[in-house]
Amino acid sequence: MREKKIGILCLQETHLTEEHENQINTLYSCRLRVINSKDGERPGTSAGVAFVLNKELTNTENIEFREIIPGRALILKTRWHNDEELIILKIYAPNNPAEHHNFWSIIKNSETRRNTQQIDLLLGDFNLTEDPLDRAPVRLDNEAATDALRDLRETLNVHDSWRKTHPTSRLFTFYSNANSYSRLDRIYSSPSHDNSLYDWSACTTAIPTDHHMIQVRYAPPNMPYIGNGQWSWPLGLINDEKLFKKISKIGLNTQRRIETNQQPGRSNPQSEWEDFKIKIRQEVKKTTKEHLYKINTRIRQLESDIKLTLSNNDIDTNSNTRSHKAWLESEINHLEKKQFKNLQLRSKVKWSTAEETISKYWCKINQQKKPRDIIYQLKIPNSNRLTSHSGKMAEIAKQYHESLQHENIHPVLQLRKNTSKTKIMNEIPNEQKFEDNDSPLSQLLEEHHIHMRHYTPQKLVAPAGNRWNTI
Repeated sequence: MREKKIGILCLQETHLTEEHENQINTLYSCRLRVINSKDGERPGTSAGVAFVLNKELTNTENIEFREIIPGRALILKTRWHNDEELIILKIYAPNNPAEHHNFWSIIKNSETRRNTQQIDLLLGDFNLTEDPLDRAPVRLDNEAATDALRDLRETLNVHDSWRKTHPTSRLFTFYSNANSYSRLDRIYSSPSHDNSLYDWSACTTAIPTDHHMIQVRYAPPNMPYIGNGQWSWPLGLINDEKLFKKISKIGLNTQRRIETNQQPGRSNPQSEWEDFKIKIRQEVKKTTKEHLYKINTRIRQLESDIKLTLSNNDIDTNSNTRSHKAWLESEINHLEKKQFKNLQLRSKVKWSTAEETISKYWCKINQQKKPRDIIYQLKIPNSNRLTSHSGKMAEIAKQYHESLQHENIHPVLQLRKNTSKTKIMNEIPNEQKFEDNDSPLSQLLEEHHIHMRHYTPQKLVAPAGNRWNTI
């Protein structure tokens, strides 16, 4: 969940007892919260559905949940950004088609009696498909079971958002031993969220499972625009000796140029410093690609091959084509497990070397996680309009705090300030004053001013790493 930045993970066939659930919530209390619905008769060996909430990304306080069918249907009501409520119905349908009609009817009657709020998302393992395209080879499912599911969807007013966006595409989440594919795992949504769901994908996971994980991003229309953020040094390269030697060499060359180019008209220290930062950033990105190149490039190649296989017209009639797709997916799964194992190994090494040391690492792993506070909108000065663009909001906040520096200054303090300024200026020799255009200081400042005009205030960085807003 941390690596893929998953806010809410929905699981089925959890087979969790109450003891196991409490153990997980205790071990990962700083990062996760698990809400599980277990099978009433065989909690440790049958069914089970659960929500896993990432405390770093989602609000885990004041949430509500309700069981409709123990181990099979669970509703979660949580607050999303800006106090917006999100209601998710998680289901795990029976394997036997004969049981589907009764299963969907129970859920429908429960929600009809309660007359509750609109369900935002209906998701899970449905163990049947509505569209023949969702199976390879193509075939229709049990008609009575399909009709019961459609009746529930109409009652809840949800539809298959992915299929609506991709009416002719193929996407499968389950591969059976009979060499057939199906899209059993789906996410239905309210029509009001059609424009808020994007980046759909079905991917394998390093955790052993026979189903693919369906992922989608949800961004309500009232959310602020947030960019990609500032580039940061990858943590995995902090102790890379080869990279440090390359950067040291670049730094020594930069230092020599700064020391030799002190005459007016040549490049100045500010431009050399900026050039140095650009070069080390390029070197770090190059090294990062070299470290991750082999596995990530191979995964991208395999994913591209899978797309070509899915577009093949004989995937429904040729078992070899389906077997080839299964082999491609197994290769991706193997590589992802390898990456996951390396990540686990690095975490174990870090823990074994720093577990009893009072450090930033120790404090961070024991710190309670919570989502970052977000400013959703700010009023544009001298207008009645609001903006939700993060860059514009940052500029409004900057101007506001700068204005505070000059607001309500006492006249006596202002007089003292002006008197001190006049006294200092009188003590400066004439050849060093700004008004003397022929003075060396004036020429240096003019050169500095010309150079700084090539940079925007947002990109100026002080040598100590602090951001300069004005010079």
